[in-house]
Amino acid sequence: MEARRYKVIDIIGAGSLGLLFAGRLSATGTIVRLWTRTPEQARVITWEGITVFDKEGQASVHVCGDTLQVAPLADWQRLNSQAPARWIMLMTKQGAIGEVLEQIQPMVQTEGDTGIVCLQNGIGHIERIRHAWPKAVVYPAVTTEGAKKQGPASIVHAGSGLTEIGYSEEGEEGQNSDLQQYVLNRLLAAGFDVCLSKEIEKGIYRKLLINAVINPLTAVWRVRNGELLSEPVRIHMMRKLYDEGIRVYEAHGIRWESAWWDQIMDVCQATADNHSSMLADVLAHSMTEVASINGQLVQMAEQAGVSAPTHEVLWQLIEGMRLKEG
Repeated sequence: MEARRYKVIDIIGAGSLGLLFAGRLSATGTIVRLWTRTPEQARVITWEGITVFDKEGQASVHVCGDTLQVAPLADWQRLNSQAPARWIMLMTKQGAIGEVLEQIQPMVQTEGDTGIVCLQNGIGHIERIRHAWPKAVVYPAVTTEGAKKQGPASIVHAGSGLTEIGYSEEGEEGQNSDLQQYVLNRLLAAGFDVCLSKEIEKGIYRKLLINAVINPLTAVWRVRNGELLSEPVRIHMMRKLYDEGIRVYEAHGIRWESAWWDQIMDVCQATADNHSSMLADVLAHSMTEVASINGQLVQMAEQAGVSAPTHEVLWQLIEGMRLKEG
């Protein structure tokens, strides 16, 4: 059972990224256990499998439901008592981290060699997870893969990207070796562009700034990513958000690169037809990640004695939209 345990990857979260990774990993032979928020979604995936469509609407990957092991997260304790998790890819939104930790908390004292790859937007969640699960090895990660959920069991792969998984050379040699063998190599085999990074913090802050510039403006103006580049006034607002973010980073001594502005423009162009996740949440009257993105930048600004007024206004506007319309 122990040898088989190492071959399983548990994916918590069956949103767009969770379905993308679960579908492509499973299609190339990896044993995947997919954990959903609701029993209803688990039943649909078990019945229909997972389908990944390309941007042209053609099915590029389909895995049958009996190829996957799918269960609602509420069953975590019962099923993990039979087959404990070894490698977890945590793919929920940051706002759901508390719910996830509450469900798995009773098991954390008994699972001592678990590795958790965390792919949330924003910052602050890694510390929460490490505090709640001190025996686990937590790997911060960032991805620029683009996926749009079509239904409970299908997504459109809107754009290929890079996935960086952070690790430390000071970590245990066995853990790093296992990460490479059982996670990295399986992701590569599934066709993902993925690498290990010793500078993941820099990647996290780059992704935070990209999201903090693009997502709130698309959510407020209700436009696709590419439409941010259609008017000078929109680009001006993007630049204000960028400059405020850089000022916060400098106040904290966080390394940044001048190329990040060009990367933001490139992301808008590469994902021109996409709705940002924040816009999708606003349209669905769901909780957004604005607090963990722009809100975190505002809090960092306050801690350093600088200001980020544009980020603060957008944070309040978007939170207020949810309260009014939800």
